[in-house]
Amino acid sequence: MDTSPLEPGADRVEQTVLFTGAGGRIGKHILAPLKARYRTVRAFDRQPIPGEPDTLVGELEDAAALRAAMEGVDTLLHFAAQADEAPFIEQLVGPNVIGCYNAFQIAQECGVKRIVFASTVQTVGAYPQEYTIQIADPPRPVSLYGATKVFGEVMGRWYYDHHGIEFVGLRIGGFQPYDSPGLRKYGGLRNIWLSPRDCATLVMRAIEAPDVGYALVFGTSRTPFERLSLTPARELLGYEPQDSIADLDEQNP
Repeated sequence: MDTSPLEPGADRVEQTVLFTGAGGRIGKHILAPLKARYRTVRAFDRQPIPGEPDTLVGELEDAAALRAAMEGVDTLLHFAAQADEAPFIEQLVGPNVIGCYNAFQIAQECGVKRIVFASTVQTVGAYPQEYTIQIADPPRPVSLYGATKVFGEVMGRWYYDHHGIEFVGLRIGGFQPYDSPGLRKYGGLRNIWLSPRDCATLVMRAIEAPDVGYALVFGTSRTPFERLSLTPARELLGYEPQDSIADLDEQNP
C-alpha cells in the first residue's frame, strides 16, 4: 500500500511549523511527511524523540520554553496533550487547559498566523451510534478528556474573534495504524478510523487551505458508515480520504 500523503514531485512549502506533541501516538506517524512538506518543522515534546536530535524539549506549562520555540513560526500545529481519559485535576488540567492557554496566548504574542488544533471525536461521541454527527451538533463529550478538547476549540474561537489568528480544529476520529488489531476487533472503531496517510493529508490541508477563518472539521478515512460527517473537511479544506476500511480488509483477509 502506498501510504505517502504527497504526490510525486510535490514542492516544499515555505512555512515554519511548530509541531507540539510531535513524538506522541499520532505525531510519530506524521512527523516525517510534514518535514518533507514544509521548509521548517520544529518538533516540540516533553521528552526527546528518537531519531530527532533537534527536538525542543519542554512542558506546555513552561511558558518560557514555548516562547523560545514559537519565535518566527507561521503555523502552530498543537497536538501535545494528555491524550486520553485521566484524573481531571491531577493530569488533564495542566497540559489540556493551562498548556492549551499557554500555547495559544504565546502564539498570539509571537505573531503566529494560524493554529491547527488536534481535537477529538470524544467531544461528540455520546450521540447514538447510528447517527451521522454533524459539525453543527452541540458538543456531547464521552469523557473529561473530550471536554478539555471542547475548551481548546472554544479558546480557538476566542483567539480568532479577538486577535485574528486563523484556527482549524481537527476532530480526529479513531486514529489507528494499518496493522491495528483493533480495526478487526471493534466494529465502532471501523466507522471512525483515520489512517496515518489520511491524517497527514488532513493536517497539510488544514495548514495550507486559504482563508479558513475559524473552522471545525471531522477527520476520518473512508469507512463503512460515515459516523462523522466529512462534508466540512471536503468543502473547507479540500480534504478527500485515500484509505478505506474496505481496501484494508482486501489486503489483510
